Amino acid sequence: MPTVTYRGVFYESRRTDAKGVWIRGKAVAVSQEWLNTHRHSLDSKNFLIEGDEGETVDLKDDGIPDVAWARKDILKWLKDNGVKTSGSYITKTAALDLVQSHLNPTVVEEVLNEKEDTKVTGSEE
Repeated sequence: MPTVTYRGVFYESRRTDAKGVWIRGKAVAVSQEWLNTHRHSLDSKNFLIEGDEGETVDLKDDGIPDVAWARKDILKWLKDNGVKTSGSYITKTAALDLVQSHLNPTVVEEVLNEKEDTKVTGSEE
């Protein structure tokens, strides 16, 4: 079971998940599910997390990224599939849009413009 230890500057810090406070140096046992839900509020500067199994991403059988995937996994998929991203930062939504445009490219129809010969020859009447 994971433990979270507050190691911030102040003796106490208000908890964002429930009533109560984090106390500096006191290890609190939490479930893996709780940790996965509240991981975003536990920065490594102020919190020490031990026993973390990490978040797992369940891939569909088709291996196509969807909303359940983490941003870093989507970006890795884009890189592995040769899709170029613009700029140094791309949001998860924009990355998913790139996945969709890569998997479903827009079809460009080529229109042949045949020029008809309208020149009248003497044999046609």
